Amino acid sequence: MNRLALWHQAKSEYAYAYDKDTLHLVLRTGKNDLTEVLCIHGDPFSWHKTALSTKMVWKHDITPMMKRYQTRDFDFYFVQIKPANFRTKYAFILKEPEHTYLFGAKRVKEFVSEKELYQEYDLTEYFNFPYLNQEDLHHTPSWVKDTIWYQIFPDRFYTTLEETVLPWGKLPVFNHEHYGGNLLGIMEKLPYLADLGITGIYFTPIFFSPSAHKYDTSDYFLIDPQIGTNEEFKEMVKRAHQLGIKVMLDGVFNHCGYHHPFFQDVVKNGEKSIYKDAFFIDEFPVVNFPLDSLGKPINYHGIPLRFRTFAFTPVMPKWNTSNPLVEEHLLSVITYWIKEHDIDGWRLDVSNEVSHEFLRKIKEVSRKAKKETFILGENWDSSIPWLRGDQLDSVMNYDLIYPVWKYLDHTFDKETFIDMIQNYLAQTPKNVMENMFNLVGSHDTIRIKRRLKDDPRRVKLSYLLMFLSCGAPNIYYGDEIGLTGEHDPDNRRCMLWDNQEIDHDFYSFTKKLIQLRKSYPVMRDPDYHFINSNALLFTKRDKETELLVMIYNEPKKGLITIPKNYQGRYIDLLTEQILTLHDTMNVEAYSFMLLKKEETL
Repeated sequence: MNRLALWHQAKSEYAYAYDKDTLHLVLRTGKNDLTEVLCIHGDPFSWHKTALSTKMVWKHDITPMMKRYQTRDFDFYFVQIKPANFRTKYAFILKEPEHTYLFGAKRVKEFVSEKELYQEYDLTEYFNFPYLNQEDLHHTPSWVKDTIWYQIFPDRFYTTLEETVLPWGKLPVFNHEHYGGNLLGIMEKLPYLADLGITGIYFTPIFFSPSAHKYDTSDYFLIDPQIGTNEEFKEMVKRAHQLGIKVMLDGVFNHCGYHHPFFQDVVKNGEKSIYKDAFFIDEFPVVNFPLDSLGKPINYHGIPLRFRTFAFTPVMPKWNTSNPLVEEHLLSVITYWIKEHDIDGWRLDVSNEVSHEFLRKIKEVSRKAKKETFILGENWDSSIPWLRGDQLDSVMNYDLIYPVWKYLDHTFDKETFIDMIQNYLAQTPKNVMENMFNLVGSHDTIRIKRRLKDDPRRVKLSYLLMFLSCGAPNIYYGDEIGLTGEHDPDNRRCMLWDNQEIDHDFYSFTKKLIQLRKSYPVMRDPDYHFINSNALLFTKRDKETELLVMIYNEPKKGLITIPKNYQGRYIDLLTEQILTLHDTMNVEAYSFMLLKKEETL
């Protein structure tokens, strides 16, 4: 047994309260090291005498663990237990053909016999989950996991203006350009979103700001007049709710815009400003770079700044959220839009740079304003420290989509893709995973269509994988009708509304996936059960349904193998055709199937 491969940590992604009664435990071991793993567990205060012993004996249970995931290097064992008194001490019994070990919090101990093993209960060496406190659980709103999200960049979605400064759809696109998309236009297109099957809208920032992207907020309480008014936004939320669509706003609370009144007071008054501690100022005066005629920073690249910012841009000074003036200001923003405009969620920009303390306060005031408010973070990496129930409900799931990108663009082979997915599944708590914000692209990434060489067949593979993943799928506006684009700002093109420009086939495919997702809960199951084949073959299964999925990510047609256990008659849920799988099958390049076994042949 490879002892270096053993890993477990209490109160972590390896041991967490799934709900008020249930504890999930995960153990990592070396690949194929063990023949059996058992979990020995019980209340640390529950002891009794037996007929066979004069000493007090610990009351415990021994539960077999399931080998749930396997990577190139590791096995991950899983067990679900329900501690009778909400607390438990536990350890792992590891079995090889000739040896038995106890793996606890202090060491790995080998036993000569199982009798010896069961006579020793030194609980100081056991792992401890002291108590399943209900207050510490995840209380993510129940609606989140079933949501079909749609991300809108407001200036580029739809306009009701008869004339705009720039022609709608002009290329190339630049970040300083305003194309005229507005709230009235979004309101007009709400039936389009409802018909597609959308149940949640995520807006990139809509507050007053000089830019088109609006991540440099000047006034958090005012809808930018280029987009609309506060009253129009309130009406839009009302109409969205009538159609069963939730609304989530983008909160830029890591930093503000250069023209925010607090920062402008610092620019004007320097050390005498009451807001000087609202930011991280290294030296006064804060401005050591040229300004244009409108007072906007220019030609600042390469100049060491005198205050902290997002990245290295002076137009986005970083908030000191521990400052009382900042805290009061930003938390009042949070509650204002929930209470006065009935929004359903906040997406927090650059959430991994915001202090954990302030994120806790955001969640607290949001839930007080509206119990069912959703808090989503923009974290690009594994985010377990933010997802323990006290801060974020979910993050934009780049951690999942990264291996999907790399597999579909042929950077990773199939085996590497499976390895990374298995690691993700093993080390992400299931109550976190089911609320993840899954995506294949956003305003910060290359459009998925351009990433996959503008080949709709390949984009379908990405959407199929996203809709078959646990968590809530998100459509970046225009993806569903074939919008393409390179990285920012080209990924922020104007939405296509001309029937002759729209990819109607991909729209129908997207709509079908949404319908299937709502009809088959098994698509949201956390696990992929991978099958040995030369194509990517796996099942998704729950108590009611088993789906067989085939993804052929190759540029030329080929012959794939179907293991005997999966041969037979199926219905393809995407085409509604009946087909029979034999031991081999000819498939087209970049093809796929979503199959449900026919009960009668």
